Amino acid sequence: MPSSNDLSLILSGKDEKYTGYDELIEVPEILNIDALMEIWYYINRMKFKTEVNNYIHAIIREFTLCARVDKGNSEKLKPSTGLCSGCHFNTDKSICNKIDSILSVRVAKDLLRYSKALAWLLDINDVDINIVNSIAPYVISHRAKYASRELEKAPYWGNEYEFSKHIIEDVSKRFINREACYDIANRFRDGKPEDKDLEILRNHAKNDLIVKYDLLPFSESLKVKKYSKLAEKIDKSVKSGDMESLSEIRNNLIDDLEFPNRAYLINWCDQELYKQTVSDFTFKYSFHKEVWVEIAAEFPSLDLPIKQAFSKRQTKQIRAEEILIETNVTGTEEDSIVNIQVSGGANALKLRSLLENLEFIKKD
Repeated sequence: MPSSNDLSLILSGKDEKYTGYDELIEVPEILNIDALMEIWYYINRMKFKTEVNNYIHAIIREFTLCARVDKGNSEKLKPSTGLCSGCHFNTDKSICNKIDSILSVRVAKDLLRYSKALAWLLDINDVDINIVNSIAPYVISHRAKYASRELEKAPYWGNEYEFSKHIIEDVSKRFINREACYDIANRFRDGKPEDKDLEILRNHAKNDLIVKYDLLPFSESLKVKKYSKLAEKIDKSVKSGDMESLSEIRNNLIDDLEFPNRAYLINWCDQELYKQTVSDFTFKYSFHKEVWVEIAAEFPSLDLPIKQAFSKRQTKQIRAEEILIETNVTGTEEDSIVNIQVSGGANALKLRSLLENLEFIKKD
């Protein structure tokens, strides 16, 4: 909040509602929309480590889980109204007993999005947990509702940002202590569990809500032979570079709605197919018609989607058989940059070869 002196200056100045903004003092334009679109494209491509994915999940779940009620659907029963009284998890080191509200999926997406942006701005190759920790208090402090008795204690005195920093520090410590459990869940996910893994998870579940409600049930659900067998087959296809088998497995999983952890296995196949085939290209908008014609001639089903994707400033994804295309049109001026990324299976390789032979396209 501005000081009295600052408020005096603000109120004595011109009111922009009547006179418009003063060009001498208003915030100047730093980026045009073309540059901003291109930056967004590169930020979206920023890589992040697996532990970052787990850590963001941990933040959301630490704020959300409760051993007694679904906090997202409970209006009256909250930590601040006595919900935690007598609960096994109601300790000074717990997080669940300090938070009345939950965090949504949108918060998880924001944490990753802004972490990617900060990493890009700092010219860091990968997003790591330190980046997430820097961003998290800003993303969370105005969204979470804390139990007043905790928030108003020293040294926070109601400062939601400082209290959020404290909570994130606790989340980070608990995440590190839970590392072995994530490793176990990963082994089950990859179809390679060890004999004592479930026993270890059950012991951790006694004092950790994330292990109790997420990691343990997930691991138990994958303790079936057909899952381990298919995970092993995927791993073998990946290591041998057999993209045809990988595509076949993926397509079969698309049809088998009951297969355990199906979404993860499909994503695993997609990610490996992506790694093997992904290619990025850039060209000036003045050549967009030539690119459209070349692609449409070889892949008639892509005629209209590519035409629409190139028609205006936008980012679009186009899917076809064994092809995923992402286009980013930063503007429609002659010199505006167009980014195009290609990945998928055999058809993606064919399209990649086509684009590589166009002299006006630059491969990143």
